Amino acid sequence: MKNIYKVIAFCTVTMGMTFPVHAQVLRLSTQANAPHPWIDAAEALRSDMLEATDGRVDIQIFTGGALGNDATALDEMRMGTTDLLIGGTQEATPFFPEFQLFSLSYLFADEEALRTAVAPDSEVSSYFEDVYEQSASGLKLLALTGGGVRNLSNNRRPVTSIEDIARMRMRVPGSRMDALMWETSGALPTSLPFTELYTGMQTGVVDAFESTISAYVANKLYEVANYHAQTEHQFMVSHITMSQASFDRLSEEDQAALMQAASRASQVAIDAGIDYDRSLLEPLVESGQVILTEVDKEPFIEIVSPLHDRVAADLGVTDLLELIRSID
Repeated sequence: MKNIYKVIAFCTVTMGMTFPVHAQVLRLSTQANAPHPWIDAAEALRSDMLEATDGRVDIQIFTGGALGNDATALDEMRMGTTDLLIGGTQEATPFFPEFQLFSLSYLFADEEALRTAVAPDSEVSSYFEDVYEQSASGLKLLALTGGGVRNLSNNRRPVTSIEDIARMRMRVPGSRMDALMWETSGALPTSLPFTELYTGMQTGVVDAFESTISAYVANKLYEVANYHAQTEHQFMVSHITMSQASFDRLSEEDQAALMQAASRASQVAIDAGIDYDRSLLEPLVESGQVILTEVDKEPFIEIVSPLHDRVAADLGVTDLLELIRSID
């Protein structure tokens, strides 16, 4: 009898509420582990889509590289088996070489310059929307975003000057541009997937790496690299990308909702990156698990700045560099 009352009560509560018969579930991949701006952005994207579509479109979030690294996820997206990716532009350079410009250190003057550059209506965003369309890659750019400031970490010694990184085996992604600053600064760049970084530091394959503070803490990299230097050499640029085939399967109404949700998710990631940069390191420093040092940035800037024009010319993106420089 009690079960009958429960059924009646449930039916009474749910009368007048509308549920989709079959929600369309999109699979989103990210290499990040919480806490991380990409995960915050993914959760905002999911929440906004559920609300905007009355539950017609849901997003299943796979963190920690559960669907593979970014290169694997992008390949899967081209085939339509994975729908969405939030990741760093560094990992997407095999598909979009123009992204390599964002690997240059000290490219953006400050946080506001980054915000302006990645805004949905910015010339930089429009530039990359065209890059995606012209690539015939089967991928669609939903939004550019941030992810925090990148610093240098290592397990050999405190770093306060450019001389301190001499001969360090520096982990870099596969892009040649990522290696350029560290090679010029005296380090020994070593290509290694991010998913292998923890083990690589343990076994001595690499001595140092650069990352956002969120990635440093979320992946417990401080356990294998307790020296953290505030080089602040790069405002990370990230991307929210979708399979074009998956996007085309959405109704026009849901496509518009997704673009709007991606725009807000972009701002969520930027804000979260700033918040995490300020809050995540402090407990580790206070407990003695991390040794934090300030760095004389001027020698780094002097070495890297002349590379900007050269790299842009080599990549054929001088116009993109000028767009970034024109940001007040």
